[in-house]
Amino acid sequence: MRNRLIRTQILTTSVLLIIAAAAPTTKAPAAETAYQLRYKLRAGESLVSRVVHFAETRTRMSDLDEQSSSRTTSEKVWQVTSVNEQGDMTFEYRINSVNLAQAVGDGQEMSYNSETDTEVPDIFKHVAETVGKPLATITINARGQVLDRDKELKTPQLGVGELTIPLPEEGIKIGGQWSVPRELRVKLESGAFKRIQVRELYTLEKVSAGIATIAIETQPLTPVSDPAVESQLIQQLSRGQIKFDLDNGRLIGKTLNWSDEVVGFRGPDTSLRYDAKFTEELLPTSSRTARAGSTSR
Repeated sequence: MRNRLIRTQILTTSVLLIIAAAAPTTKAPAAETAYQLRYKLRAGESLVSRVVHFAETRTRMSDLDEQSSSRTTSEKVWQVTSVNEQGDMTFEYRINSVNLAQAVGDGQEMSYNSETDTEVPDIFKHVAETVGKPLATITINARGQVLDRDKELKTPQLGVGELTIPLPEEGIKIGGQWSVPRELRVKLESGAFKRIQVRELYTLEKVSAGIATIAIETQPLTPVSDPAVESQLIQQLSRGQIKFDLDNGRLIGKTLNWSDEVVGFRGPDTSLRYDAKFTEELLPTSSRTARAGSTSR
């Protein structure tokens, strides 16, 4: 009886081991997966994005309060012309249309829509001259680093941030971070300029259905205690979120927010408040493919 019980236990143990060996291997948790973030543009395609930027500034100088606002809606285009054997991508950058509005204090709002208006207010003429024209031809690598451009973008920038997202060199896990150093310049009361070191900190928050959600925050590295300097920085320090398509290798959405106030920037009875929001959304028309016969070079 005892021998039979031992044989039964051995047989049961063997069966369990065989079942365990035959079971499919459990996938590594998403938090342990390292994701490779890379641009993957295709020659001949157009990436069309809708960009909206709204900003409101409230200034208090003793008993005087003034409010100003601006609103910009634009359609920007990357027309991809070629992709070389190394994967470097060249595209033409242009703005297809703009809808602008600006108001200061109790003054009348000034506006201009490039698709409907024939008259251009003086404050928008420089912007209007750039609509529909190539602003630059740019070459980037898979990490979004600019390798070449035929000219600097000296025209007004209808949006915020760099043209591309700087992507990490190695694969990155959920919760992983990478940063890019930047330098800002602010003007002092003496007329001289001061350099402020900042960094753009990126955090991979999650990946779902092939879409990476990335948090972004601009952080000052240079200590700043002068309210006059702070009043210039608050318009350049943002935080927000990016949506990046891992499979197709491109940004599909971006949201940035500003909300800050500086007291005493021009004396004890002064304050400056800045609130703004920036959104960028890749439009479905961006799925247009290359024309027949066009190939990557």
